Amino acid sequence: MGLFDFFGGGKKSEAKSGVLEVAWSKNAAGKFRRLPFVELAKENVSGVSAIYVIWHGGVKPGWVYVGMAEDLAMDITDAKQSTEIMSYDMRGGVFITWQTFPAKMAPGVFAFLSDVLQPEVRNPEVDMYVNKEHVKVLPPGYTKESFSQLIG
Repeated sequence: MGLFDFFGGGKKSEAKSGVLEVAWSKNAAGKFRRLPFVELAKENVSGVSAIYVIWHGGVKPGWVYVGMAEDLAMDITDAKQSTEIMSYDMRGGVFITWQTFPAKMAPGVFAFLSDVLQPEVRNPEVDMYVNKEHVKVLPPGYTKESFSQLIG
């Protein structure tokens, strides 16, 4: 299944394959957040630098956008106001998750996820990191096994 095997993940640790396991952010109920309903005041993400991933659910779920934020609250606001991103909400809901990474590691994570997930809405900032050494992380919802099937 892979793409939305939401029970995968865990604490940050490196797998034998050199892939970093990431505890992607979830709500208090342990579920990924629906983007339209994210309440920034409750999330405490103002000024937070993070990598975030947006996807849509539905019959054929898919990756929508990958971002690297200096202020996650601003990026979430922009995503919620983006007609291009929010047009996917009718396909089973638009979801978001994020994780913080050390400043030196974040560009490599961003480049890796953008390359591997191939989101529907292209982030123009990815061009600045096209030659950046990738930092392999498990995307949201993946287990080591399902991820190894994705990348071969």
